[in-house]
Amino acid sequence: MRDRIGALGQYIVKETGKPFNFKLIKTSTVYKGILFTVGTEDFLVTDDKRELLATTELIGMRTALDYPVKLAKRYTHAKFQHIDKKKEEIFIVNGKKYYIVRL
Repeated sequence: MRDRIGALGQYIVKETGKPFNFKLIKTSTVYKGILFTVGTEDFLVTDDKRELLATTELIGMRTALDYPVKLAKRYTHAKFQHIDKKKEEIFIVNGKKYYIVRL
C-alpha cells in the first residue's frame, strides 16, 4: 500500500507542478489499499488491471444498504455510481506501472 500512496503522490505532483505533502493522502476504510482520498478528490490506485476492473465493478453495483450507515452517503455519491465511465490513466513510477482513476 505504501508504494501506491507514493505513486499517487508523485502523480499529483506531476499534475499540479507543485510540491505536495504525502501525509494528506488518506486511505478508505471500506476499500482499503485501492481507494485513496486527497481533500475532496478520490482516486483508485493499483498496479493490477484485474483488481481495478473488479473494484470498479463492485463499487458500481453496490447500494446504500451494502455500506455502514455512516458511510452510505459518501460511497453512494454520483461519482461512485458512474465509476465505470471514468477513464484510467497509466502512470509509471520506478519502472512499475500504476493505473490511476480520478473520481
